[in-house]
Amino acid sequence: MPNLRMDIAAAIKTLKVGGISDPLRTDEGYQILRVDARNPGSDTPTFNENRVREAITAERSPKERDAYLQTLRNDAYIKLAESYRASVEPLLKITPPPAAAKTVKASNKDKKEKTSKQP
Repeated sequence: MPNLRMDIAAAIKTLKVGGISDPLRTDEGYQILRVDARNPGSDTPTFNENRVREAITAERSPKERDAYLQTLRNDAYIKLAESYRASVEPLLKITPPPAAAKTVKASNKDKKEKTSKQP
């Protein structure tokens, strides 16, 4: 009975199976308790599926949220003004698709060649 409130535990402690308690006043009003069955207690912890699910959800949620937001950033069309690019682009953490990365490298290479050819 460690999970029961003390007043409720005291009210059902002496009841036999099928017994009904006297009315018990609580914050929610009055309660009348009935004991349907008594099971022997155990010190062995029981498996609680809901607690396991909550723990898994709490563990995975931040990672999945970040992955989802990253997907949204990668799929979005975002045009940055050149004056803001250096300060904003690292915050966006945009990962371009492999084909786009090759295109950007090629265009940067072309720009360097054009500037080096100018007298």
